[in-house]
Amino acid sequence: MNAKTYFCCLCLWAGGHAAYGQSGIACNLENLTELTLAKSPLIQLNRLEIDRSKANLQVQTSAFDYQTNAGIGFNHNRSNLFASDPRRSIMADPLRTNTTDFTGSLQRRLRSGLVASVSADYTRLSHNFPRNQFNEEVSPYLPDHSASAMLSLTQPLLRGRGGRIATAAERASSMLVESAQSEFVLNSSYQVLQTGIAYWQYLNAHQRLAIFEENEARVRNVLQITEKLVEADKKPASDLVQIKADLAGQQRQTIVARQELLNTRINLGKVVGLDGLESGQLSVPLNEFPTLAESGFAETLSQEAMVAIARQHRSDLAAFTKAQEALKVQLDLARNNLKPQLDLSGYVGYGGSAVGNGFNRIYAPFINRQGRDVNTGFRLNFAFPLNNNLAAANFSQQKIALQNQLISYDNLVRNIDLNISAALNNLTNSVLVLQKARETLEYSQNVFENEQAKFQNGLTTILNLILFQERLTYAQLDYLQAQQQFAMALVNLRFETGTLLSAANASEAFSVRPDAFYTVPK
Repeated sequence: MNAKTYFCCLCLWAGGHAAYGQSGIACNLENLTELTLAKSPLIQLNRLEIDRSKANLQVQTSAFDYQTNAGIGFNHNRSNLFASDPRRSIMADPLRTNTTDFTGSLQRRLRSGLVASVSADYTRLSHNFPRNQFNEEVSPYLPDHSASAMLSLTQPLLRGRGGRIATAAERASSMLVESAQSEFVLNSSYQVLQTGIAYWQYLNAHQRLAIFEENEARVRNVLQITEKLVEADKKPASDLVQIKADLAGQQRQTIVARQELLNTRINLGKVVGLDGLESGQLSVPLNEFPTLAESGFAETLSQEAMVAIARQHRSDLAAFTKAQEALKVQLDLARNNLKPQLDLSGYVGYGGSAVGNGFNRIYAPFINRQGRDVNTGFRLNFAFPLNNNLAAANFSQQKIALQNQLISYDNLVRNIDLNISAALNNLTNSVLVLQKARETLEYSQNVFENEQAKFQNGLTTILNLILFQERLTYAQLDYLQAQQQFAMALVNLRFETGTLLSAANASEAFSVRPDAFYTVPK
């Protein structure tokens, strides 16, 4: 049986188990990666980091929210007048006063740094004293009404001046949201990488079991041939003992391979994010190992080209860049906070007073000429701690944080270059190993077939046949391992260049590239 026939048998063996896969979870790379993106606990935890950064952005945006304040109060006061109080000559009863007041205000900090505030006040005062403030005779509990409205504007002149500073915290938080989104893409890409590796291990274990079962079948076939030769007195009976011992060893290896297949399937389910029941429902692997022809690998593949691709697609580079921009904005804000606080406030107020009962007395203070009150003015407020240690410390911390980020970014770029160099070297070596392993397999296949024919014709010993059979098995396993290493080297290079996932930008939904597991980056 040549190498081509061997791989056809493997495919037929896998297809024979496909019925199970139809009733469980389809174990193909497309479905597994979609499940990983949807169910992986690590991806779900990383998604919370985006939500957390968005919540922090909302906190910073709240600085520009409208602030409303309103209150209403009622007060009743009963005073016993002193004997020497001149009001005792007019009234002997205790002085009773009722006061009702209402206040309301609306304030907002604008993104230019200006603070605007509008407020309104209304007070209704009544008492049982029969004279008013002008000593005129009036009826008891004749109310006095007063109302006012005021507009005030406060403009920072030093600390907090300008829209660039006023919106610094908000802009920095927005950049950190973008950084978290880019970091999420990288973390998701890493989990997809782990899924790909776990799948190739599962496929390896699946085909490894097929090899041991095929090898066991070959030994059984040799045993049957030997039994016939012994019956025909062409071989000694002692040969049967040797073959039976070899068969027992092959059966042991098959049992171990079957256990390894179960372990790799559970591990694949664990990486994807499946529970124990779901992991048990994974079908046989439906995707084969990538071939050298379809991978697009060429000896001219350069490290410079891969580095250029990584510069364009690595989401962690984008995350670091956005984090740097956020730190620069925060540093500008910390530098501004070193300045003294000098605010210029201007205000204009309008109000008045009115006397009497009736609903119209509520707004009468605004329209009556008598009692009208108009006031305008401005005020300068200055505040500055003499040592200013808090602002100085915050500035130093932000400066250190930016320097740390710059060093970390340079280190990240350096590591990416080194990782790409290692990944490309591993891919190149895995191609050479794959080619040599295939040659070895083809030669071992031919040698075993020739040795099997010689044994049937009595031209060789059973020990030679067993030896070449084991060599064929080792060649099959080596080629299978070389296929796995080549597949893992491909997907690892995809991860290192940032081309495992596809998305126009980090804020959009992303998916796994269809050819990510089978071709080199382009």
